[in-house]
Amino acid sequence: MNWLDTENRYGLVSRTLHWTMTLLVLLMLASDWWMEALEDLGKSNLMGLHKSIGVLLLVLLAFRLAWRWHNHGRLAPPVHWRRAARLGHLAIYGLLLAIPLSGLLTALGSGHGVAFFGLPLISAGPEIEWLEEAAEETHEVLANLMWLMIGGHVIAALAHQWWLGERSLKRMA
Repeated sequence: MNWLDTENRYGLVSRTLHWTMTLLVLLMLASDWWMEALEDLGKSNLMGLHKSIGVLLLVLLAFRLAWRWHNHGRLAPPVHWRRAARLGHLAIYGLLLAIPLSGLLTALGSGHGVAFFGLPLISAGPEIEWLEEAAEETHEVLANLMWLMIGGHVIAALAHQWWLGERSLKRMA
């Protein structure tokens, strides 16, 4: 079991970070639907969990970027795809940063605090309506962009696997 990436396979840390963050991002994107449905029923207590997972994603993103910078043996896409891959990854990393930050701004604007699995991080304050509205709209638009990026990422992975014959999926599995 190799912790670092090699020419033939992503290391355990890269794979664990990738798939953990993938599951958490999908959970967060889907939780918007669940929270709306439950809110209509007057049963939504999921916002605290949503905020906690958002903070966790920020921490994991920081670790993932540090790991990527440290892990010199990482795999590179073919030369003619490098620019598109780099831009796609930059866009995903940018969204992974911007979505939780816009969520934090939404919480601050609404006057609610932010806790990390019950541990208070930011205390409640006054409501700032314009901040809440702008940040909430931004949060929603960025989440929709993330859905598009996920679709593009999946299509690119399948293209690398089946069209270019690179076995990308096997290296990340």
